[in-house]
Amino acid sequence: MADEVVSRTESRKRRQQRRRVGLVAFLVVLLVVAGVGIFVATRNNSEQAAPKPPATTLPQNVKGVSATYAAAPLRNAITKGGDIAVYASPDANAQPTQTLSAKTEYTVPRSFLVFDQYQDWLHVYLPARPNDSTGWIKASDVKISDPLDYEVKVSLADHKVSLLHNGAVQWDAPAATGTGDTPTPTGTFFYTDPLDLQSNPHTGYGIFAIGLSGYSNVLQTFAGSNGQIALHGTDETGSIGQSVSHGCVRVDNSVITKLAALPLGTPVVIT
Repeated sequence: MADEVVSRTESRKRRQQRRRVGLVAFLVVLLVVAGVGIFVATRNNSEQAAPKPPATTLPQNVKGVSATYAAAPLRNAITKGGDIAVYASPDANAQPTQTLSAKTEYTVPRSFLVFDQYQDWLHVYLPARPNDSTGWIKASDVKISDPLDYEVKVSLADHKVSLLHNGAVQWDAPAATGTGDTPTPTGTFFYTDPLDLQSNPHTGYGIFAIGLSGYSNVLQTFAGSNGQIALHGTDETGSIGQSVSHGCVRVDNSVITKLAALPLGTPVVIT
C-alpha cells in the first residue's frame, strides 16, 4: 500500500514537471514570435519614415540630368574676368556647348541668373538666343551674389511695370511695350547691361537704359545691334501706356532711375 502511494506521488510529480516544461517552451515560442513581429514592425516603420533624397540630388557626372527649377533662391553670377564655358549638364567630362565672352557688347562683365546648384555647378539662365535658354556653368568661374530679394515684373496686357521685394509688390508704374509686329518677348530675363545715358540724353532711351538677357523674336538686328531688348526711360512720355516700341519696355525717366538702382542680375519676368 505504501509503495502504491509513493508510486502515485512520483507519477504526479512527473506530470507536473512535464506541464512546467511545456509551459516554459510555450512562453519561449511566444516571446520569439512577438520579438520577430516587433522587429518587422520597427523595420517597416523605419523604412516608411526614411527621408526622401532632395529633388536636386543628382548622380555625379551623368549626362542629361536636370535640377529642379526654383529649388534655390535666385542669385546672380558674374565672371571673375575670364570667358565662361557653358555646358548642357553638370558633367566634368563633357565638352562645353558654347563659350561666352568675359564682357558684353557694352563692355559690362558677363553675368548670369542662377536658379539652382549641384556641387560646383550652377544652373543658370543664359543671356543668349533663344529666350529662356538655360545651361550649366562652373561655380569656380564666377562670383556668386547673396539671394536676390528684388524682382521686376512686366504685364504686357496691362502695360504695367511692378517692383517686388521678397514677393510683395512695392509699386506699379505704367509702361509702353512692343507693337503687334514687333512684340515684347515674354519669359524670364535679367539685367545684363546697365547704361547711364544722362550725359547723352538724346538717344531715344531716356536718361537710363537697362539691357536685358532677352532678344526680339522678330528682329535679329536693330540699330546696329543684335536685337537685344531693354528696359529704358523715354522723353516721349505720351507713348507710355501704349504698344508702340520695337520690343523694349519704356517707362518714365523717374521710374527708370529707381529701377537702375537694382543690381546686375536682377530678374525681370515679362508676361
